[in-house]
Amino acid sequence: MEQAGGKFEIIITPKKKFKVPVELDSIKPEKFAGKKIKDIMKLIVFEGNRKKTLGELFSIQGKTSDNPEEIRIIIEESTSKLWRIGEEMQFGEIIVNGDAGHYIGAKMKGGKITVNGNAGSWIGMEMKGGTIEIHGNAGDYVGGRLRGKRPDSGMKGGMIIIHGNCGVEAGRGMRKGTIIIDGDCLEYPGADMQGGSILIRGNCTGRAGANMIGGKIVICGKIEKILPSFYLEDIVSKVKVKKERIKEPFYMFIGDYSVSRKANGRLYISKLNNPHLEKLREKLGLGEE
Repeated sequence: MEQAGGKFEIIITPKKKFKVPVELDSIKPEKFAGKKIKDIMKLIVFEGNRKKTLGELFSIQGKTSDNPEEIRIIIEESTSKLWRIGEEMQFGEIIVNGDAGHYIGAKMKGGKITVNGNAGSWIGMEMKGGTIEIHGNAGDYVGGRLRGKRPDSGMKGGMIIIHGNCGVEAGRGMRKGTIIIDGDCLEYPGADMQGGSILIRGNCTGRAGANMIGGKIVICGKIEKILPSFYLEDIVSKVKVKKERIKEPFYMFIGDYSVSRKANGRLYISKLNNPHLEKLREKLGLGEE
């Protein structure tokens, strides 16, 4: 039966509490499209290193559609043991009620994933499009890349919104797209960044923009230190991220000059919340904004 809003809903509920990670890269609308519930239950997943069918581990109810854009998947009673939900997803919507594990929306190309809880690391890793929204805290490497890959192989498009706090290296290797963190962020946001935007509404523990050569990082809270390879260029009265204009004075730094003399990275730091940076303004002779 078609649900409200023109969506066909599939509700998935764990049959037990999992002791090891369950890899659910098969849970995405394009995998469900055109299948009956009995066929969806036969999709292969891994519980640890053991091959299982989706129906062995989860109860599944609802009705699907031939069009993946019309499908909404709802995972109830979710926990951090559920990994890779929506990996390489292109269409439709996934709603996770509870916590989620690592690699949510990794390499995602379209659609929307909402997690009504906390999420693990590598959220939106190397994603190209779509939207991921986390209504809790997130782990490390949001929108980043796996270790050992090229420095520019991070997020290439789309939007990630974290309503809580975030771990280290958010947006590492980012080329395009937007990451918005409503809470605090740990070290190295925007490391190796080449493009796109990161907005941190809370505090940052430091080393923002290490090795960046492009893109924009905005920190509205406190940051103790700026890397010495960034140059204070100006004080601006507002900063724009996507369609949002944040109207308050920001120090604008350019860098990272340890990577290139033609560094085009922009690091905006709240002037009001970082009075310890006032000595830099005075030293460079910049006027008040």
